[in-house]
Amino acid sequence: MLLYIIRHADPDYEHNTITPFGWEEAHALAAWLKDVHLDKIYTSPLGRAIDTAKPTLEVKGMEAEILPWTEESMDYMLSYQVTPETDCSYSCSVKDGVHDFVDFTGTERMATIETMIKESDAFLEAHGYRRRGLLYDIVRPNDDAIAVFCHGGFGCAWITHLLGCAPGLMFPGITLGTTSVTKVQFRNEDKGFTRPRIWCIGGIAHIYQAGIRVNDR
Repeated sequence: MLLYIIRHADPDYEHNTITPFGWEEAHALAAWLKDVHLDKIYTSPLGRAIDTAKPTLEVKGMEAEILPWTEESMDYMLSYQVTPETDCSYSCSVKDGVHDFVDFTGTERMATIETMIKESDAFLEAHGYRRRGLLYDIVRPNDDAIAVFCHGGFGCAWITHLLGCAPGLMFPGITLGTTSVTKVQFRNEDKGFTRPRIWCIGGIAHIYQAGIRVNDR
């Protein structure tokens, strides 16, 4: 199975949509995805993700399903609050679960991250891959290709979880540009289990193909 994690286009937060330049990005993405095989398209419930997906849905003649758990949250984007006394320790254990940084931000965010982990595992199991620590048991092997239009903070946290890392340890170091595409493969191994493999993170080939500027938002 192939999973495409796609960030929304240039956002118009005030009006819950995307900017005129964002529509340019969305159409560039649609032109690039036109010949990419997709079996299913999902979006976050927020307008900027839904509108980013619209040109792709139109060119492919598809409809999207809303995934409420992919909604953006500031818990994925908290600024570090570091002093010389800050405890920046963390723990990550496959056996005991994933734990975030200790006292690395001023606000507790693990409830949001734990919900994302739970919903991600349920989503992937529905597509045939049941999580077992760092691995996924192949319950129903398939060659499906699915795209999820979501958000920068959420997308970074999700990628981190798929890689089996503590969310707070890694996702602040990932940048997903507007309409960027991250490609994840769940390879159907004969031994009955698989592990997500990242083919690319934050790809913007469609932006270069369209000849429009690279957005820094």
